[in-house]
Amino acid sequence: MNGPQRDLFRALFLINFLISLGFGVSDAFFPLYCQSIGARGLLLGVAVGGYALSKIIFSPIMGALADRFGRRQLVITSLLVYLLVSCSYLATENPVVVVCLRLLQGVGCAMFRPVVQTLIADHTGSRQWGRTMGSFDISFYAALSSGPLIGGINMDQAGFHGLFGVLTICSMAALGLALAVIPRQLKPSRLAPEIAVQPGIRALCRQGGTLQGLLLFIFGRACGITACGTFLPILLSTKLGMSGVQVGIIMASATLIMTLLLRPAGRIADRVPRRLLVICGGTVVPLLYMLLPIAADFMQMLGVTLGIGAFSALSQPATSALLAEEGQRLGMGTSIGTFHAFLNLGFVAGPLVGSLLQSSAGLQGVFIAIGLIGLCSVAGFILNKPVRNLAAAQA
Repeated sequence: MNGPQRDLFRALFLINFLISLGFGVSDAFFPLYCQSIGARGLLLGVAVGGYALSKIIFSPIMGALADRFGRRQLVITSLLVYLLVSCSYLATENPVVVVCLRLLQGVGCAMFRPVVQTLIADHTGSRQWGRTMGSFDISFYAALSSGPLIGGINMDQAGFHGLFGVLTICSMAALGLALAVIPRQLKPSRLAPEIAVQPGIRALCRQGGTLQGLLLFIFGRACGITACGTFLPILLSTKLGMSGVQVGIIMASATLIMTLLLRPAGRIADRVPRRLLVICGGTVVPLLYMLLPIAADFMQMLGVTLGIGAFSALSQPATSALLAEEGQRLGMGTSIGTFHAFLNLGFVAGPLVGSLLQSSAGLQGVFIAIGLIGLCSVAGFILNKPVRNLAAAQA
């Protein structure tokens, strides 16, 4: 990276960290907040599920708009939406209004994350995509791991309004930084020129090659992440009788080791065939999911979760780099936005599949199922061969 590219990367890194931290602080306690203001049943379900649905619907749309109208405009707009929602949480406790704000928050998230990732890909040479994407993802996972802890401390001291106060401050700081640092005229790096091919979302999903494989892969991976996050605490407490501290350590271990390994994994992704890294990490993680019900004590369980984090880190930068390659071929914003839609679809599907299986097959069946889904998604990735040139893609 040259000087301006490095400055832009640092600014986007900090902006992403601030936004991720703000929502990491508040999101862990949002269902409790909804219950405290009287949201029950359908309202609570819409607040939780509608947020994810907003991201699924609007991520590819916002990515396509970024290709057409520019990245900076959408980043600024998304941060304005975040700030509006954050301030509004402080101003109302009406359950219906809060649910509507949550849906709007989902639109803002769909507008922010794919476009910021597109900006990073635009201004990075293809030979550095792995290292750059791996380094950038640290901003998300570091905030994700520390947000609930900071939120818990803050809630004990200042209640729910304290959580939304932190969210407002983070959103305001991110918006100010974006206005000050992101150039008004953004020009993609010469090393990463974007081909002006935007075939539309439906046609893009039908494209052969790596992108379709990546969509299958990220769906399976997201299913595993959310299903594991939902049912692993139950497994730890019911089967092994672990304390709250032990459960917390195990639940945080995968994210922590992944955060530490993302940068070196990114460097590996720039030197080793990226498809090989995705296949390797994507195959081992589902197998480790299947081992979770077999682990007999705290140390064995910790070893398995650390392995999950390590092999997830191995495939993460390679996945992002391959996605950037496909973005050059098909339109950067549209490709990344569609990728995020499948990611969020997996986040929704994982807990639903687990809930359906828990009653019939038990907790062990849940982890076997998410392992099989993960393996099938890797198989789908392998079967979708790379498209080497644009003419082949259009044939």
